[in-house]
Amino acid sequence: MPKDNKPEIELEPRCMTPSGENPERRMQAAVTNRGHLIPCCWLDQTHVLNYPVMKEILKVSKISENESIEDILLTNEWKKFAQNLTDRNFKKILPECIKHCKKRKGRNRHKIETYS
Repeated sequence: MPKDNKPEIELEPRCMTPSGENPERRMQAAVTNRGHLIPCCWLDQTHVLNYPVMKEILKVSKISENESIEDILLTNEWKKFAQNLTDRNFKKILPECIKHCKKRKGRNRHKIETYS
């Protein structure tokens, strides 16, 4: 483990890929069958939705209780989620995020196909 006590895992959070940067790598936000906005479809699993981090996000993410999607994204809960990903605060990052958004190299890298 490096001196800063952060695991040597590089993350490429697809929910946070800037729009001008390789749009094929961007993961869209998802909506649960209960009407909550969540960062991506991989998080829509019972065991993931029960994590404290997700419970906090779900409290402020009911679409019908907000004026706009932007209002949801600007809540402190969503900002904290994004900041934890940016800061690589692995104690507060969902295991599912690490599983799906860790940067892969060599034989483990994600396959990217292009069509002409």
